[in-house]
Amino acid sequence: GRPEWCISRQRTWGVPIALFVHKETAELHPNTLELIEKVAKLVEEKGIQAWWDVDAAELLGDEAEQYEKVLDTLDVWFDSGVTHFSVVDAREEYNGNSADLYLEGSDQHRGWFQSSLISSI
Repeated sequence: GRPEWCISRQRTWGVPIALFVHKETAELHPNTLELIEKVAKLVEEKGIQAWWDVDAAELLGDEAEQYEKVLDTLDVWFDSGVTHFSVVDAREEYNGNSADLYLEGSDQHRGWFQSSLISSI
């Protein structure tokens, strides 16, 4: 079996994990999916730095004081492992077909391949 894998990193660069966690209960904000969509639009408009620059109150309004903005980023192997969504899944010419072959070096099993496999199931 594969060992557990923490996909978050504490770095000042990378793809942000755009979440807000309640300061007392540690629960995710109830509108997390909508907030992720808002953040994605911000990043499209202003670049990846937008997540770090945006004030929580701009997204959460009066609730901002109750939540902590997560500043972790995705592990780069997870980031690269989900590229199949932009190649196979998002292009009409592939019509949702899966790939027949997936090549990699044996040093990639834990990172790139594992994230590709997990995210495609």
